Amino acid sequence: MPRCWLLTAFWLLLAGASCESAFAPLGNDGGAVTPDGSAAQVDGHVGSQDAPASSDGGSLDAMAPADAAASQCTAPLDTSRISLPADDSMHDESAEWWYWTGHLRTADGRWFGFEQAVFRKVVLGVGGMAAHSALTDIEGNTFYHAVYQPLLDVPKTDNGLVFEQAGQRVSCGDGHDTLHGLGLGFSFDLQLETAKRPTLQHEDGYTDYSFGGYTYYYSRERMAATGSLVVGTESFAVTGTAWFDHQYGELMTAIGYGWDWFGIQLDDNREIMLFTVHAGGTPVVVGATLSDADCVTTELAPEDFEVESLGTWTSPHTFCTYPSGWHVRVKDLVFDIQPTVADQELFTSAFLTPIYWEGPATVTGSATGRAYVELSGYCPPLP
Repeated sequence: MPRCWLLTAFWLLLAGASCESAFAPLGNDGGAVTPDGSAAQVDGHVGSQDAPASSDGGSLDAMAPADAAASQCTAPLDTSRISLPADDSMHDESAEWWYWTGHLRTADGRWFGFEQAVFRKVVLGVGGMAAHSALTDIEGNTFYHAVYQPLLDVPKTDNGLVFEQAGQRVSCGDGHDTLHGLGLGFSFDLQLETAKRPTLQHEDGYTDYSFGGYTYYYSRERMAATGSLVVGTESFAVTGTAWFDHQYGELMTAIGYGWDWFGIQLDDNREIMLFTVHAGGTPVVVGATLSDADCVTTELAPEDFEVESLGTWTSPHTFCTYPSGWHVRVKDLVFDIQPTVADQELFTSAFLTPIYWEGPATVTGSATGRAYVELSGYCPPLP
């Protein structure tokens, strides 16, 4: 599903100067996950889902990209909707985003999750862009994030994107991406190389929404990540995997909805994308794809999958309540997905900036792996 929670009012700031809104680590005093949705304090830590990920929840060794020698993995995309690498660049559409998430590990096995995102919105013919960065220290049970207010457009490039804001830098195109994300207490420098050919979401990379508007959407669902990160005064060399989403289109109607989105990387080199668009908790549109180890992608029908929330988490920062923990069925596969840290809410007091939850999770069941989960529409922006 689109990352379309960018409310129109947020982009009224386009003409203003960039202003970083970076936040200190959230620490271990966040609200706990409870089955009945209440928040609880447990010895200064959030609840049981905050424990560091165990080896049965996905191994970065197992998640290392497989040999992409299969012809399907190197064959060109068969679509008239999307042309790569040209479509890695920006488009003349109302909304667009370039979105990276991933799972990183140090040489001694310490785990981190990261998010880097660049958003573009056009209002009255004027384009503006903004960036978000986040880092989850799973062992330290700590979530860092930074939200940046919009700038006017950067120059368009022929293939890909070159973007810089308040020290953040993104250079991407044709599956060769360089990221520098930072905020208060953290930074990361990553080089990403595509390990499998792009996945076209919605069969051919395009769909019309039943509620109005349309989207182009493709993903690089498994990229090899190398680089370094800094947390506080500690520096680490890291390796791992990443997921890249690029989406653009007429998304104004979709902006009013919320959704649950899952990007799942299994240890056996399969990937699953799931989304449920909801209005007041009622599903409006659902969709999913399953990509196998040989880069064959299957678009799943609504009856082929289901997502059941197992509990909730209430934010101690905004007092908004999110689902937390999921039972997922994809055809004959059954998974349990659990957040590695409960408190991974990107919140800010910046004027009308959207608030959402996004972070890494473990996957167990029919197969093991790692996931990134995004939850939007559960918390209104702060005035």
